[in-house]
Amino acid sequence: MRIRSMVSAAVLAGGLVAAATPAAAAPAAAPLQGSACSLTVTDLYYSIGMQTAFARLSGGCSGPIDIALERADAPAGPYQEDPEALYYLQQAPDGTAATAYFTDPAERGYCRARASFDTLVAYSQNPVGC
Repeated sequence: MRIRSMVSAAVLAGGLVAAATPAAAAPAAAPLQGSACSLTVTDLYYSIGMQTAFARLSGGCSGPIDIALERADAPAGPYQEDPEALYYLQQAPDGTAATAYFTDPAERGYCRARASFDTLVAYSQNPVGC
């Protein structure tokens, strides 16, 4: 009986150690060879008190999408990334979409969204006053 209790305790302890050990992160998915992978991003829109943009991958690829806010003094640019504007970036579980929330910048000017994945880059079509 005592041996069974010791074996049970050892198995339980081994399971707890295995459960507490972090799993290795899965590698990011890459575009499929020969696929027509494309990336699009919406114009910035005001939602829940923040500038918001949504990006989507299509054509059979998936992975982490980065979305940044770029700012300029004029609608034609030149645009510079504002890395401090990102409040929250939410990735879709299937890796085909992302939504970014940006704090409303204190400076006034024009803003656009830039999405990127692997070697693809997309810009929102219409800059907005921000």
